[in-house]
Amino acid sequence: MKKTLAILLALALLIGLAPAVVAEGDWITLRVETYDREITGLDVTNCWQLHYAQEHFGDPNHIKLEFVSFARWTEGDLLTNALAGGTAPDICLTYNGGLVQQAIDDEGIWQLDDLLNEYGENLKAFLGDELLGYGQSDHDGDGVKEQWYIPARRISRANVGNFIREDWLKALNMEKPTTVEEFTEYLRQAKEANLGGETTVPFSFGIYAPDPLYNVRRFTDAFVDFSQVTEEDWFAYARNPEMLPGAKEGFRWLNTLYHEGLIPDTFALTDNDKANDTALIMGYNGFFSQQPDQPWRTDKNYQIELEKNVEGGHWVTVNCFYNESLGKYLHDIYAPAGLSIIIPLTTDEKTAVAAVQYMDWMAIPENMFAMQNGLEGINFEGFTENGIPYGVKSADAVPDENKMHAGDICFISNGLCYGDDEKNAAALALPFAGYEDDVVASYVDALTDAWTQVSFTVSVQAETDYGATVKSKQGEFLAAVVSCDADQFDTVFDSGIQEILQSGAAQMIEEFRATYQEGNYRGVFPGNL
Repeated sequence: MKKTLAILLALALLIGLAPAVVAEGDWITLRVETYDREITGLDVTNCWQLHYAQEHFGDPNHIKLEFVSFARWTEGDLLTNALAGGTAPDICLTYNGGLVQQAIDDEGIWQLDDLLNEYGENLKAFLGDELLGYGQSDHDGDGVKEQWYIPARRISRANVGNFIREDWLKALNMEKPTTVEEFTEYLRQAKEANLGGETTVPFSFGIYAPDPLYNVRRFTDAFVDFSQVTEEDWFAYARNPEMLPGAKEGFRWLNTLYHEGLIPDTFALTDNDKANDTALIMGYNGFFSQQPDQPWRTDKNYQIELEKNVEGGHWVTVNCFYNESLGKYLHDIYAPAGLSIIIPLTTDEKTAVAAVQYMDWMAIPENMFAMQNGLEGINFEGFTENGIPYGVKSADAVPDENKMHAGDICFISNGLCYGDDEKNAAALALPFAGYEDDVVASYVDALTDAWTQVSFTVSVQAETDYGATVKSKQGEFLAAVVSCDADQFDTVFDSGIQEILQSGAAQMIEEFRATYQEGNYRGVFPGNL
């Protein structure tokens, strides 16, 4: 395909097809996917960024930009259906690596080497060769990797944030816990003292249905015996952390907390998010675990809302999940590649050229700044001494014609980018006026003893075939082992593991092991930290 595309591009230049993108009177439409996060008052198909990009990129090149809205949390299913039905946008975005790999296997997307080389100079410079490598694979088996998708650049790779009530620690005359044992004692004392009133449930805990063990492993990994885990095992059990040596004791610990009333008895309900949010802001809970800046985010600002309801209520970061076999506080972090950007083959050649040109335009610093930040005096108040916008306004605080969303529309950068790591780090804390030190401390903790999440550079058929079923079984397993009678724990745990294996996990583990042995993997084994 690469040679064919090169010939087509050369012919286009000879007969005038490529210049037709900007020829007088000859306009094309470029349809671009963006995410709808249901932000009040923001229409992502008619936002300020669209009008800015149209004026500064589209109009000069005779390209009509059209933003196509996909709901963020169901984007994988929506995009799968759109690709299958031939209705996908010309630029598609997804966090679903399996979907992208399947599109590569099916040869349903453009191979991008020639397009990038011809039209993507700024884009390639912004991403760099190492990051671009995440979007490359040797699909035809000739020993040469081709560029199949554009990996967005992830500015902050931190993922795990653990938060504890500083005011509760003071009330109990306790220091921040540094081990699981100390943390458990904190939970017990907080419960006994009814620090959240009669509804005190110290540990905010629930099941994340799309991937039930994704968050739980940040607790159970503290119990894993890494003296019995090889690097190969780590990658083989990448989707089954419940089967690692020692993890069973982590689930037993959760079972103990449940029976002591330290986690909610409704933890297994799939529609429990609003109840959990309410408990956090009303002060019923004394610990939760989400993203490193979650307590201060504008969408769910647990800190400010807590202050309204509890005088002196204060969330602070904590590192207490210490793994004794490694002597480390393990935190998983994202790979440097963020979401994946693809161009479906249903997009014609002229429009595929325009798609790469659009991303290349977006990579120019002044354009990226505008698309991520908007206008001074409207979307933000002004600049710090080192050129970072401050006083950033929420969508509901700006006129309709200036409403925007930085992350999903300037999609080549997952996170605000100001040119260097120092500025980017300072910018992470700046939006949280009055809480900058708390945010910085949280990111420091989140990057302590960090291991990069596991991924594979080829399609693993067993994961495609059984991944969804295995996750469903893991959800049932988690609900059962946490809530079962203590004297039944071993039986419930062991039978649950067998059910997960029989649902397809055995095949996944076998194929992941083989994939690791072939060298087709990325990520970090904590034992190598």
